[in-house]
Amino acid sequence: MYRLKQQRGMTAIGWLLVLAIIILASLIFIKLVPMYLNTFKITSALNSLKSDPMAQGKPPSELKKLLLNRFNIDMLPDITADEITVTHGDRSYNVRVEHQFKEQMLGDLYVVLFVDESADVPTGQ
Repeated sequence: MYRLKQQRGMTAIGWLLVLAIIILASLIFIKLVPMYLNTFKITSALNSLKSDPMAQGKPPSELKKLLLNRFNIDMLPDITADEITVTHGDRSYNVRVEHQFKEQMLGDLYVVLFVDESADVPTGQ
């Protein structure tokens, strides 16, 4: 009685597949976006340290403290002083942050994001 041309719409299995794809994409989005936002926070903290006149001429230990305070304000308490290295260059200190963000996706599946950012802070000399 019914012809195939008259039938329209998706089957229940089709809807379940579409729903599963949407849920998977949402899960990935929810897990990855905060990690990328944290990398932008690290970059902005380093850039603000570079342009801060109070940071110029400070010794490396003070630069680490200033940067850790900025990370605490930006709600990045996972970054430790061991992940920040300060090396002396020509008329500047190179402040480098190496951190790894790790997020569990499903079961034993993890996503790891490595951050390696640096900025040159003038020594004030």
